[in-house]
Amino acid sequence: MNITVIGSGYVGLVSAACFADLGNHVTCLDKDKAKIKFLNKGNIPFYEPGLASMVKKNISSNNLFFTNSYKQAISFSNVIFICVGTPQYNNGRPNLKYLISCIDTIINQYKKENSGKPLHLFIKSTVAPGTIKKLNKKIEDQGLENKLLISSNPEFLKEGDAINDFLKPDRIVIGSNNAESIKIAETLYRPICWKSNRVQIVSPESAEIIKYASNAFLATKISFINEIARLSDVVGADIEEIRKGIGADERINPNFLYAGLGFGGSCFPKDVSGLNHTFKEFKIDAELAKATLKTNKEQTNYFVKKIQSYYGKDLKNMQLAIWGLSFKPNTDDIRESKAIELIKRLSSKVKYLMLYDPIALSNAKNELSQLKNIKFHKSAKSALRNSNGLILCTEWKEFWSPPLTDLALLKQKVIFDGRNIMDKDLLVQNGFKYFGIGK
Repeated sequence: MNITVIGSGYVGLVSAACFADLGNHVTCLDKDKAKIKFLNKGNIPFYEPGLASMVKKNISSNNLFFTNSYKQAISFSNVIFICVGTPQYNNGRPNLKYLISCIDTIINQYKKENSGKPLHLFIKSTVAPGTIKKLNKKIEDQGLENKLLISSNPEFLKEGDAINDFLKPDRIVIGSNNAESIKIAETLYRPICWKSNRVQIVSPESAEIIKYASNAFLATKISFINEIARLSDVVGADIEEIRKGIGADERINPNFLYAGLGFGGSCFPKDVSGLNHTFKEFKIDAELAKATLKTNKEQTNYFVKKIQSYYGKDLKNMQLAIWGLSFKPNTDDIRESKAIELIKRLSSKVKYLMLYDPIALSNAKNELSQLKNIKFHKSAKSALRNSNGLILCTEWKEFWSPPLTDLALLKQKVIFDGRNIMDKDLLVQNGFKYFGIGK
C-alpha cells in the first residue's frame, strides 16, 4: 500500500520506517528542506536503537522516500498519517498550530488537485479529547466531509524501544466512524496482528482519551510509589520490598512502581498536564492529574534535600559527578529530564559538576550552555576523579554494576542513587555511604 506520513519527528520517522519495513511504499513529509536532505542520505536526527539501519535499508529498497512537497505527498497516497508536534502552552493546553496548519494545507492542496478520491487521514499526534470533532467541523465548513475522513490512531511508542512497540504492540487503537477508514487500518496493521488481533475499534473521542489516560495512569503509578518511598525513608523500610509486595497483586502489578527521581520525557509531563487542562476546560472537578504533577515536581526537591542534608554547608566547596543526562536510558532525549532539572538546581550550590551520559552529551551541552561550573566527560570513570560524591540520575545498563575500582576514584565514597539500581549491600560492605530513594 502507498502511505504518506506527515512529520519526520520521533513518531513520524519511526512510523514511516516501520510501515516501509512491512512492505509498504512510504513517503515521509517534512517542511524543513535541510532535514529532508539529511534524511534522504539515510541519517536520522535523534538516537533510537535500530532505527538508523531500518531507515537506510528501506531507502535502499525504494520503500521509503522523504519530501517537503505537500503536492507530492498527497498525490502519492490517499492514506495519510499525521504525526506533527503538539507542544503545550504553560497552562497545559496543547498547542495545535502545527496540526491545524497541516489540515489547512491538505484542504487547500486537495481543492487544487480536485481528484475526487477521498483522503483517509489518521492522526497519530497526541491531541486533547474533542479535537477531531473540531477538525471535522472545519472540513464540513469547506464542504469536504465526504472527501477528507479523519480518524484517530494514537501512538504508544516508548523511546528506546519504539520499533519493538510498533511491530509488537499490545494494542492498536483506531478511533473512527468510517467503515472504509477502519478497513484500511485493519489491512495496514494485519502483518503485525497475525498471532492475535490487537486492533481496537472505538470512537474518535474514546481514542483521544485512551491516549491521555494511558500515560496519565502510568505517571500516577510513578508518583504514588515515590510518595510511598518517602514514607519508607522515614520509617526505615525498603521500597523494593514494598514494590514486590504490592505488585504481586495482579490487579496492581509491579510495572511502573519503581521509586526514583520521577518521570520526564516528551509524553508523560505533557499528557498529564493536557489531561488536567481538559478537566478544567470541561469544568470537571478532578484532582488526581494535578496531584500527580505536583508529586513529580516535589521529587526533585526531595532528592536535592538528601544531598544537602549529607554535605550541609560544605556543599559549596564540593565537586560532584553526575551519571545520566537523558530522561531515560536508550535515548538521547533530554526533554523534561530529571537529570537536567537536578543539574540546574545544584549548579549554583556546588563548586563543580562533572557530567557523563553515553548518548545524550550533545543535547545536554546545548541545554546547559549557560552554566559555567560544569564539565562534560567522555567516560563514566573520568567523571569520578577528584569528585566528592556520585549522583546517578538515569538507569543506563553500564551504571548498574560499575567496577568498585572505578568508584574508588571518588575522594569521598558517597553515592546518591536516584534510580535505586546499584547494589546497596555491596557498596556498604566496601565502605561506601549509599543514599537511594525509599531505601
